[in-house]
Amino acid sequence: MLLTSAKSMGRAFPSRARSISRLKIVLVVLAACFVVAAAYLSWLIAKQQDDLARVSRLDVAWVANKAESEFFRLQHTLLAYRTGQGGITADDVVLRFEIIQSRFNMLQEGDFGAFISSQEGTKQAAEHLNHIRTAAEPFISRIETPGAADQAAAILEPVATLLPSLVGMANQYVADLITQNHASLTNLHRAFTIMMIGMIACGFGLIAFMKRQNDLLEGAHDEVQELAKNLAHLAHHDALTGLANRVLFRQSLEGDLDTLRSKGQPLTVLYLDLDGFKQVNDKLGHAAGDDVLRIVAKRLQHSIRSGDILARLGGDEFAVLLRDPASVEIAESVSQRIITAISAPIRLDRQEVMIGTSIGIFMAKERGLTRDEIMRGADKALYQAKSEGRGRYRVFDIVSVPDQKVA
Repeated sequence: MLLTSAKSMGRAFPSRARSISRLKIVLVVLAACFVVAAAYLSWLIAKQQDDLARVSRLDVAWVANKAESEFFRLQHTLLAYRTGQGGITADDVVLRFEIIQSRFNMLQEGDFGAFISSQEGTKQAAEHLNHIRTAAEPFISRIETPGAADQAAAILEPVATLLPSLVGMANQYVADLITQNHASLTNLHRAFTIMMIGMIACGFGLIAFMKRQNDLLEGAHDEVQELAKNLAHLAHHDALTGLANRVLFRQSLEGDLDTLRSKGQPLTVLYLDLDGFKQVNDKLGHAAGDDVLRIVAKRLQHSIRSGDILARLGGDEFAVLLRDPASVEIAESVSQRIITAISAPIRLDRQEVMIGTSIGIFMAKERGLTRDEIMRGADKALYQAKSEGRGRYRVFDIVSVPDQKVA
């Protein structure tokens, strides 16, 4: 039974190991998801911050409005020069034209240049303004020449229509960009919320998987502990009967020998085998023989005292180590109970079998005895019991085994 349990737990280990391996894979996947999600969120946030920073730096509308304002100042200065009002000189007109030129140059650079390049209409407007500026420049440079001021004013007149249109497109461009960034922020908030919910759910899942893995590991540890106990039990007990085996019996005998040597406390060994067991085994088969041995083991357990050690040494051989108090009288009483119990009929598959047992008793009192000397003495006593007719016990009581040359 213990062997079956050990085999069952041994078969369970691969399954538990596979479960733990699967859990490890899940944990790795969850950790990877956390890393990917964190990286994606970082990218979204960085992108949005960059967009917002670009909006905050974007002066497209301001540049267009300043250009429009400067143009109207140039137009007003040119008109005053032509009419001779306000003390406006040719230098004032040239200065104003240079200012408007710098404003027009700004329309080709930086964020405004990107805005101009973004639409076909803005490109055409910018080209038209540049063409007008180029055409007006010769007349402005010689503004003092008669008729030059009028020619310059006529050439610059379309700018009064083009610039307001360009300002309107710039304002709309900024408004659209702000709307897009607001929508992007909304989407970012939605994505962030969804991902945070997902990460929280993954966190709970991770905790659940870790708890499950911990439970599996604890279960595996308990099974290993139980298997170790069962293996230790199997190493010291007979698999068929569950009794102590030869190894455990020798260890127990050695321990009692230490007590004999240190305290002088005697010990007694009963060595027995079954009479007629071979015939039952040959006639009914080994399965029936195993059943007989299990029944005999139970009868032996009921015949000895609670503190005594009962062992199956192999085949149909058994031994009993009588614990304190151990005397010849107690050994004989226990032996007689064993003989009576074993000789009772055994029912096997609608038939009865009869077996018996012979017992050799060896009582050790001498401190110098060894384990092998005690077992040889008990075996000698068993041989004497069998030679006298079987179904009985004999005591082999000596003071010094070496003197008796027990073999």
